[in-house]
Formats: sequence, structure tokens, C-alpha cells
Amino acid sequence: MTVMQNYVPDAIGTVSINSAGLQQMLSDLPPELFYGVVEQSSVGISITDPAATILYCNNAFCRLTGYKRNELQHRNHNVLASKQTPKSRYEEMWHNLIQHRPWTGRLINKRKDGSLYLAEVTVTPVVGADNQITYYLGMHRDISEQYALERRDHNQKAMIEAVLDAAPAAIAVLNENQQVVLDNLTYKTLRTDLQGLEPYKALGILPGQNRSKPDQFHLLMIRGRQHWFGIQHQPLSELNEEVAHYFGEGKKTYTLLMITDQTNRRQQMELSRLEKLRAQVEEQTLFSTIRDILDVAIIQSQTPLNMLQAALRLDDGSNSSHSVTAINTALQTGRNALERLNLYRPKMKDEEITRFNLMDLFSDLHDLQMLRLEHIDALLQIDVASDLPMLAMQRTRLLTGLSLLFDRACQAIADQPNKQLKLSAFLNEQDLCIEVHDNGAAPVITATHRLLQPQSANGEVRNDTIELSFAQNFVNDLRGVIEVETSELGGTCIRLRLPLKTIEGGEK
Repeated sequence: MTVMQNYVPDAIGTVSINSAGLQQMLSDLPPELFYGVVEQSSVGISITDPAATILYCNNAFCRLTGYKRNELQHRNHNVLASKQTPKSRYEEMWHNLIQHRPWTGRLINKRKDGSLYLAEVTVTPVVGADNQITYYLGMHRDISEQYALERRDHNQKAMIEAVLDAAPAAIAVLNENQQVVLDNLTYKTLRTDLQGLEPYKALGILPGQNRSKPDQFHLLMIRGRQHWFGIQHQPLSELNEEVAHYFGEGKKTYTLLMITDQTNRRQQMELSRLEKLRAQVEEQTLFSTIRDILDVAIIQSQTPLNMLQAALRLDDGSNSSHSVTAINTALQTGRNALERLNLYRPKMKDEEITRFNLMDLFSDLHDLQMLRLEHIDALLQIDVASDLPMLAMQRTRLLTGLSLLFDRACQAIADQPNKQLKLSAFLNEQDLCIEVHDNGAAPVITATHRLLQPQSANGEVRNDTIELSFAQNFVNDLRGVIEVETSELGGTCIRLRLPLKTIEGGEK
């Protein structure tokens, strides 16, 4: 028991053990009690001489190494060493020990059966009265399973990070204080593009408060270009790892945030929407053109029919029955033709009244006409007053009318060196005024009917019946008027004056 009298568990890992002080501290403890505690300890304990020869080891140490006690006593401690531990680790350990400093570290040791285990070892020098090291006290724990769990956890985290970094979406996890605790490479890149601003803040997202719709896109300007993003976020929770919650079920709440770049998708959707809108405008234009042509044909056909009808009334009986029969036959044939013309006259499709912003409609008009503007190299100015109300009317019909007037304006400036167009909208008393300006030839306006008869380059009067007819019918339905005057650009200004009472509530 001489060896065990130099053992003080409380001193392990802190300072070297002094034999004289130890004798005094243990003088009141029964040796049997102390020996029994060490033997029954679950921690492997070994004591060696200064040359690392094993003098004592407890039961836990034997179970750990697979050796019996008599197989270990008087053998050097390096019987447990494996070639897997770097030489520098042992050099570090002995460097501390010879300076009377305890050492704690991890060693890959080998059991009797050759199997390896990871040992967490604490070695403490036991110093004698002459200040010389007399023994080394070792404490050994097998942490192989703990290490495997640590590595498994690390590997899982690395795998998760790799998967997240490979994801095209920007992904981040926010804590209760809306601080980012985990993010992937795409999110980091987006934050860099935003000059350090958190993307979710730039997008105006408040986790847990406002939820985006699946098809809702959020605009961000990145390096001077528009980018559209879709956002999804959902709550997450995990068990609280703080010690104070060990016996409870405390949970931490997080938010999983996913930001996807939907710029290409939105562009495709916008192109599809514009194509659909263009088809609707073209359809309405075509129907309107056919209706106008048939209306003209009906009116022109009505004139000879009226003359035939007058001839019958003037018949005093002197004409032969053959002549009357011929006139009646011609009259009936003409009436049948008029009925067929009316039958072939297409009906305009009914369009529901919707609420919209006029600036958005002007934007659509610009996008529909953009290729034409680039082709003719025209400058378009859009001037919309900020106090305009939301409109309630047939949106596509208004867009078609403005498109036709815009086409007329483009034709009017075809021969101008500096082509200028302008769209404007403002309130004038109780009316909404929408104007289409051009800098083409000044119009000739009749004082009686306020009809537009613009002149072409050779002085001939050009027919704008279709454009004005469609716009006039639309304006009439809204109880408004069309005004034509000389534009501030020097050409024509066509103004649609629409009463607010008929367009704010959709009244017909």
C-alpha cells in the first residue's frame, strides 16, 4: 500500500502531487477505504515509476486494456501504444511531465487482442520531498464511442452544408432574434451582392409575420439589374441544449428561409402575359375593323335600296307589272343581302370590368410597342400624374384603343427626323384625361364635328377612321368625349376625356 498512499484524486490534472503533503492529508483515512474506492472506480487508473513501468492498475484499467493485472505489472506503459498515435503527441506529453506539469490528451491505444481504442488520458507527476518525480498517476477513459458520435455529427453537418451549398436556392436559418445562424453559399453570395445587407431584410421579410404567396415575386436591384425572387419560410424548433433545460423540455424556435431567383421564370411569365395581351388587342382590332367595314357596306347598300323603295312609292300605275316585279325582286334581294351582312357582323366579346392602375396599363402599352419604337427610333415620354385613382373599366378595350391611337401617332411621325411621342394622364376637374401626342404634321380639324383629318407628307388627307372609330365607341360607352388639337410637340394631340363617375366605380 506504499504506492497508494501517494495518490490524491482531487489533484489530478491540476498540479503535481507532493508525497509529504499527501501523507499528511491521508493520515486520517483508513488505507482499506482508500484502496477500495480506487479499485471500484469506473475510471482506469495506473501508477508507474519515472521510467513508465507499471506498478499498479485498477480493475477498470484491466477491463479497458484486456490485460490481467499480473500481465501489466512491471511492464512498460508503452505496451499499450499503437503506431497510430503521432510521435509528436508523446513528445508533447513528456515535455510537460518532466517539467512537473500534468498532461491531458488523446492517444490511440491497443488492447491485448490488438483492437484499437481512443483513450483520453490524464497523467500527473507525483513529486517527492526532494522535488524529484517518484511516480506518475494516470487516468484513462475509453472515448471511442464519443469520438464516433462527434465524427458522425461532424460528417452529418458537413454533408448538410455540402447539400445546402449545392442547392440553387439561398437558404438560411434564423434564430428567435432574427440572426442568421446557418446559411449556404448561395445566401452568402447574395449577401455579398447586396453589399453586406441581409437578403431577407432587403426583401422586406419579417419571419413569422408576413408570408409570401407561392407566385409572389419580390424585386431587388443587383448591380443595376432587376432580379425577382420567390420566398418561402417556415418555423423550426429544436430541443434547447442549455444545461438549465436538462430536466425540462425547453425548445428553441428557428425560421427556415428559402430564397429562389425567379427572374427567368418571371420574364417568361411576363412574355407569355404580353403575348396573350397582344393577341387580345389584335383580336379586338380585327373584330373592330371587320365591323367597321361591314357597317360601311351596310350603309352603302342601304342607299340603292332606299332609291328602289322610293321608285315603288312614285309608281303611278303607268309602269308595267314586269317593272314592278323586277323592282320588288331587287329590293328583296338587297334586303336579304343586308340581313346576311348583319349576320356576318362579328360581336365584340364581353369583357369584365376590372380595377387597375393606369401606369401599369401604360407600361403594358410601352412593352407591346417597344420593338416598333426601336425600329422607328422614336423617343417616348410617359407622364402620369401621381394623384390618379384606381380605374374600374374594361382594361383590354382601353389598351386596344390606345394601341390604335399609338399606331396612328407612329405613322404620323414616320417622316420626321426627330421622332417624338408622348403619353400623359391627369385629372381635369371631374374628368380623367388621357392624351396621345406626336410631332408629326399638324392636323386639320373641322370646327363642327371635331374630326381629325391629318395630312400626309404629299398633302393628301389620310383616313384614320378605324383608329378613331374604335376609340370613339369606347369613349361613348363611358359617356366621355374625344378632343383633337395641336400638340405641344407640334403635331397632333388626341385626348380621351372620361368622367370619373363612370370609371372609378365601373358605371356603364
